[in-house]
Amino acid sequence: MKPFDASKTLEDLTGFCVDGRDVAGTPLTVRINRSWKKPLRELSDDEIGRLVVQRDGFPYILDLVWPKLENDPLFDGGYYPGDILSSLIRCEPQVWAARPNYRAQLASLYQRALNREPEENEAFRASLDLPDEGAMTS
Repeated sequence: MKPFDASKTLEDLTGFCVDGRDVAGTPLTVRINRSWKKPLRELSDDEIGRLVVQRDGFPYILDLVWPKLENDPLFDGGYYPGDILSSLIRCEPQVWAARPNYRAQLASLYQRALNREPEENEAFRASLDLPDEGAMTS
């Protein structure tokens, strides 16, 4: 994996220009397009989370979010604790083509998230339709 320059935008890195894509877009589309025009190092956690959940900006967004997930697998990208990991677990296989090392680490992150206290991982479990931890011990 070749490191990238975080002072560049997603447009710079991909060569894809989003100009005009938000003319009649939704508020979400407008926010996504603005994120594409910001240097990657200036993206907020919410912007990174939104891009991951919308499956946009890969593989560069994976490089930004992965250290956050390694630090806290229930990293909150703006929706609920564990939203990023939940979204990545449900990603299509082609998402991992450029970053197979991350795909190989998903199971470990998943297990770490499940091992957290029930009140911490409740939304994460619900997003994956997993049984409530309390229901499993009753």
